[in-house]
Amino acid sequence: MTKVYVDDFPRTDSEVDDTHRIQRAIDYARKQIQGSNFVGGSAYYGNAVSIVFGPSQYVTSSPITVYKNIYLESEGQTYLIANPGNNSFDCINAASQATQFRAENITFVGYKTALYLTTNNVDVSTIHLTGLYFHMCRVGVDTGSFSESRSTILTLSQCRSWKTSVMLRNFCDMASMNDCWITHDGSDGAAIYNDGYLNIRGGVFVSLSPQQNANPRWIDCHEDSGQHSGLFIDGARFGGEGGGGYPIVYNFMPPVLNLSNNEGNIISITNSILYSSSGTRDSSIILFNIPNRISIKNSVGFTDLLNGIISCAPSFSPDQIPYSPYISIDLDDSVYQAWGLKRLDPRLERFFSSGNRRFKRTFGFSERQLIPKATSSHDAMVTIDIEQLNGSRTDQQRQLGFAMLAVTTAPGSSNDTGYKCISTALVTCVGGSDGTGVVKRLQFFTKDSIPGGLHFSENCDIISVHWGTGETGTTDQAKSSTNTKVTIVFKCPGSINAAGITFTPLLGLDL
Repeated sequence: MTKVYVDDFPRTDSEVDDTHRIQRAIDYARKQIQGSNFVGGSAYYGNAVSIVFGPSQYVTSSPITVYKNIYLESEGQTYLIANPGNNSFDCINAASQATQFRAENITFVGYKTALYLTTNNVDVSTIHLTGLYFHMCRVGVDTGSFSESRSTILTLSQCRSWKTSVMLRNFCDMASMNDCWITHDGSDGAAIYNDGYLNIRGGVFVSLSPQQNANPRWIDCHEDSGQHSGLFIDGARFGGEGGGGYPIVYNFMPPVLNLSNNEGNIISITNSILYSSSGTRDSSIILFNIPNRISIKNSVGFTDLLNGIISCAPSFSPDQIPYSPYISIDLDDSVYQAWGLKRLDPRLERFFSSGNRRFKRTFGFSERQLIPKATSSHDAMVTIDIEQLNGSRTDQQRQLGFAMLAVTTAPGSSNDTGYKCISTALVTCVGGSDGTGVVKRLQFFTKDSIPGGLHFSENCDIISVHWGTGETGTTDQAKSSTNTKVTIVFKCPGSINAAGITFTPLLGLDL
């Protein structure tokens, strides 16, 4: 590869910093490129020329323009330092020129945006960034917009940020952050803005103390392009040092209710650590809209979340989202929230799935434990959503009912030995006649009950099952195409915080 050395272009007598000599080196390198920069509207065949910095400091005071097939690299570690260092201007501007851009082993200090890289939506565009360090910048890497950087693969490997507000603004079809080390400066906003597909593989995220009246978080997920977006995190560690831990995701991606053309918007977190080590947090994922799928598996660090692992922002009500078999929330058994703290915002329970929603069109509660609330008579109750039956025909039978396991703490129970009550029951939703308009009747019976308590005489059997959200209601329900709430009231002779229920749905045939 042809190399052009910045140090071969010294400052002139009138130059007080390195801006113009770096630009002169780049302009000279551009003339060395041979071949075609544009062939067939998609592929580039020009040879690359590398701009080589020495292992020293270079001061710049205005943006530097980079062209197609220009790489930036360092012999050692280069420091590009803004003057003034008040985040007032960009360092490298490669607007529409970053189709095959690479940069390696460079530190950027004090810039508004360290690297502004867009590809003009040209196919086979790839951007590789390795060993970069963003120090006290406003933005590390900005890929412009979805229209400017679609069809682009962006890869950041072993990059670092320190007190930088936004590490990455991603609008690429596919972006990967591999083994990066990231802090947030505690300002209001996210360290990563994602409006494309983003894979985070490994890496360490360290929170700093939030600034006054700020609401920092790690990732904002958007989908403003009319296409689809996704966030996939695998093997990352989100810590709580200093700042007490931030929310991992603010989600603004909406669901796609008709999936004939794509798979919708997705958030997936696996094999990750999401601890908060110095104080309680709100939630790991806060929804301003709900995507098609949220999946958290084989991950830890949720034991101090006040509003559940996934919660809704005050501005968002999930009740406005219609029923769809293509919206689901999936948490496996490793995703543990301390007893007495809910795992989900209760309004999201109807979206919980064990993985079979798409095919059986039901609200799944398999292996799902809920924390009941107290009734006025000091019993316990839980409210869930199930889909209405629309008639007696086979193709209208969705959810026929559910099996229920209730466990409560009986009087005299000890923390060591338990003395818990256990009860199992079946709740059925019986279809009616299309002509009558009454299409579902709730019935229940206790299948088995194991008393508990100090003298093993207490039980937690079901008292009533009815439609609605109150302590009492009707067992008959008129036909409807909407989701309907069902409340189950059962005995809870001990502390309400020590009661739990697990549901398993009973499904219609051939659905």
